[in-house]
Amino acid sequence: MLDEFPGTLISTEWHSAGYTPGDSDFEECYYYDNFGGCYGARASLYGVGGIPHSEWNGIYDLTGGWANGNWEPAYNYFIGFYNDLIGTETPYEIIINGIKDGSTVNYEITVSMDDNYSVQNQKVEIIVVEDNIMSYWAGANQDHNARNVARYWIGTEDLTINSAGQSQTFSGSFEIDEEAWNSDSVKIISMVQNYGNYEVFQVQEINVNEFDTDQDGVANNEDNCMADYNPGQEDIDGDGLGDACDLCDNTNIYIPGNVSGDYWYYDTSSLEPTVTIDVFDVLKLSEIIQSGEEESCGYQAGDLTGDGDVNIIDVIALASFVMEGAF
Repeated sequence: MLDEFPGTLISTEWHSAGYTPGDSDFEECYYYDNFGGCYGARASLYGVGGIPHSEWNGIYDLTGGWANGNWEPAYNYFIGFYNDLIGTETPYEIIINGIKDGSTVNYEITVSMDDNYSVQNQKVEIIVVEDNIMSYWAGANQDHNARNVARYWIGTEDLTINSAGQSQTFSGSFEIDEEAWNSDSVKIISMVQNYGNYEVFQVQEINVNEFDTDQDGVANNEDNCMADYNPGQEDIDGDGLGDACDLCDNTNIYIPGNVSGDYWYYDTSSLEPTVTIDVFDVLKLSEIIQSGEEESCGYQAGDLTGDGDVNIIDVIALASFVMEGAF
């Protein structure tokens, strides 16, 4: 069903140590800082008394479901749940973003509302899962892909917003166990769930390799302007910072020596300006060095020696070039 309804059906598997084969590590999940505690906490939440137990939005449940060598009876049962729930209105929207740096994942989850709703018992859950783990299930005598196996239940946070237009952000980080998990299949799942009746009001998921803050189709890890929409990734000066967010155009404006970043027109009728490098650039570079403005565009343009460090040697070099008319 996950393949049949991508984007609208999201699941999480919680595995009991008592029903997990010895050659599998599916039950190894961190519940906050408690290793192996996820299943017990989740089963207690729903009052699970049998295996396998399926819970849909905290409203419908089914224990078992496999019969006569196939899952068709369970599918027929589940499809009714899905059709009942798919059109349900919700006041919540969840957006998951972040960046993956090696094995470290920094995430930011924003929950917003487009309608008023009571905040009583409303929680935001944050769960790290690993998807598509091929395994053998002895009970069904077949290999299958385990979907969205819980690896780290990061937290259950209080939701404090209750009015249209409000939003609340949750952020943090975690480490991918690269020895035990397939890092290409790691996702973050976040949901809004009521801890009074266990109904789920909204849920979203994202693979940690597909964070895309500006929604331009380029993942954050590869996007040269992570917060600015630039699907073409244009970078005229080739400095690794895209034109959409690069204030320092080192090809046309902040070329070496043009510390002030100014233009000069040959005449008032010209539509093609050129840069001018003169004594004012020497003075500006001196100011930049004195004030320590290392993040300024002029600092980049003032590195006349090309060693990455702008200092008095660069001022002397710039002054010499100006006096010699080298520009």
